[in-house]
Amino acid sequence: MEAHAADTHGAHGEFKPHESPAIMLLPLVVLAGLSIVGGLIQLPAFRFIPDEWQLKLELWLEPVVEAGENHIVGTAAYDAKGWLALLAIVCAVGGIAAAVAIYGKKVAKPFEPKILADGWRYDAAISAFMGGPGRKAFEAVAWFDKNIVDGAVNGAARLVAGAGGGVRRIQTGNVRNYAGIIGVGVVLLLVWFVIGRGFI
Repeated sequence: MEAHAADTHGAHGEFKPHESPAIMLLPLVVLAGLSIVGGLIQLPAFRFIPDEWQLKLELWLEPVVEAGENHIVGTAAYDAKGWLALLAIVCAVGGIAAAVAIYGKKVAKPFEPKILADGWRYDAAISAFMGGPGRKAFEAVAWFDKNIVDGAVNGAARLVAGAGGGVRRIQTGNVRNYAGIIGVGVVLLLVWFVIGRGFI
């Protein structure tokens, strides 16, 4: 019935929250348990935690990772670790409290269904960009490609074609013409050697 109602109303149909099936729930439970274990074996170095309970995982991995380790003792990040841990706890507790208030106590109306239904406004942002500054940028790139890049390529092609056309007129196939050109070249070389270089 719920599936039918969701199909009738499309992707935004009304449905009741329910627990995940066992095939999804069991891996999540295992991961949650491993997260707790991981947190317990790597407790931070706070004064209220006994020394023998602190940084067990780090000490166990020290022979392997010591060579590439960066020590942050004395840095701003190390000095602020207590405040950062407190901030993380406050954010987590705040999120849990907000979830209980919204979904458990019904104190406020959920706000994320609209955000999720709109896909985080991703499509709208892409459409706004593509229809505005994106289109202008693409048109500018297309103009540059057509007028500058293609112009340079076509200009070089026309230059080569013109030079080829000029040289082609010299290639007549007449031996007397070639002999005359060679003779003119010899005369010019002699003039250059005699006058330019002062051999005589």
